[in-house]
Amino acid sequence: MKRLSVFLSVALWTAPAWAQTAGASPAESSPSTVPSGGTQAPEGAPAAESSGQPPPGPATAAESSPATPEAKSEPGAGAGKSELLTPPALPAARPSLAFGNDTFYVKPILALAGGVHVERLIQTLNKNRESRTTTLALTRFGFEGKLGSYVSFRSEFERNIRAHGSGVWEGTASFSVRDQYLRLQRWNATADAGIITDQASVDFISTHIADVLLADKYTRDPLLYSGFNRGQGIQASYLWHGLRAGLSFTAANPLSTSASYQVGGTFGGGSRLWERPLGNFRIGQPDDDLHFQMLTPSLTYTHEWFEAKAALQTFNVNYQTNSRTDPRIKGYNVRGNLLGKLRVDPGVPLLITPFVNYARVENDVTNSAAGFGDTLLETRYRANTFSAGLDVSLKDRSGIGFEMARVSDKSPTFIAPTGNTPASEPVTHTLQTYVNVGGTWWLTNEVALGARYARYQKKVTKLEDEIDASYFLTLRMVL
Repeated sequence: MKRLSVFLSVALWTAPAWAQTAGASPAESSPSTVPSGGTQAPEGAPAAESSGQPPPGPATAAESSPATPEAKSEPGAGAGKSELLTPPALPAARPSLAFGNDTFYVKPILALAGGVHVERLIQTLNKNRESRTTTLALTRFGFEGKLGSYVSFRSEFERNIRAHGSGVWEGTASFSVRDQYLRLQRWNATADAGIITDQASVDFISTHIADVLLADKYTRDPLLYSGFNRGQGIQASYLWHGLRAGLSFTAANPLSTSASYQVGGTFGGGSRLWERPLGNFRIGQPDDDLHFQMLTPSLTYTHEWFEAKAALQTFNVNYQTNSRTDPRIKGYNVRGNLLGKLRVDPGVPLLITPFVNYARVENDVTNSAAGFGDTLLETRYRANTFSAGLDVSLKDRSGIGFEMARVSDKSPTFIAPTGNTPASEPVTHTLQTYVNVGGTWWLTNEVALGARYARYQKKVTKLEDEIDASYFLTLRMVL
């Protein structure tokens, strides 16, 4: 930690010289991911983000470069957000790295990250597991552009080596689909269709901990647990004087959206909902006998001094589409987010951005005990996700940041009656804590050096704690 502190201090105070040689630094602009293109296991993403997208990720801070001052007022651009999660609006004029004209153009999407990840296992359930040092490599690529004054599109993919490089085999790597949408926009109204990201479902984050493109469990999983929604769907919104009213809808297999990662309880042998379709592959494909629907009305407000979001995610799960007797699993997620913006100039222009996020999930749980099929437990699954942090940025780019997230859930199970002992529904309490402290030093407008310390702790009823820590040193590029 002492070496990390020295590095961050040097980076922060030498950044002005780099800024003079590299040109003005655009503001940070907008998590995987959760859980996740769609949904993947936390270690694979993300889902989630990348890290998710969760799974059903999710996967998913801080690089942005608005081409014009107006772009900063658009959702997805600004402090506390990363274009890795919610890209800023396309510039009105054709960018330099694009072909076409100001009305019709196509530009590349490219984000690269590489470096070293030192993992230290402090306490694990498997006492024989060993710590490792892994070299990292992630790539996101694709195209986006405009097709006239009112139509735009985005198509993005990811190559990810997964945890410890386990996704690589003979030179190949895990390949996932991220944003894939067509957008219509006019008169302050916007409509998207395809694989979309609901901006109201994205937590505010520390933009200085996105060194691995929000694809590691320390940054991705909290996003996925709180309801980050990237997946197949449609959405519409209207913007009026900074106030944005939105409505999104998704309906498909749980693996098609990172939002299914938040659904709690046990399904098919103790797994979570998004893992259930992976339990039985048919002709190389996951099970297709589950159906997930979610409707999300939302409000967001952007001001010079602060930003706020509120959303209600209501979901309905058909656990067995091949049967008409199974009960529907219903639930909801109430979300709220707040970000402050404070600019000070003690000789150097600084942007200080504190933020806080909260989400509460509640849903039905199926009874998986033998002889009790097609019934729901009387006790519902409940979870609370809370995160908060602070960024201090020099000229809106280089700086240091801190973020802590806590996910607390209570998951019921069922014990069948025996003799004179009635049936019971004991609850297992799980508490997960994520801590990230990182720094970013932008060498140019597109390339940054990052350093981060991350720590994870998991407490489960009647089990020993799991604790691990990681150190990251990376170089990343975002066009």
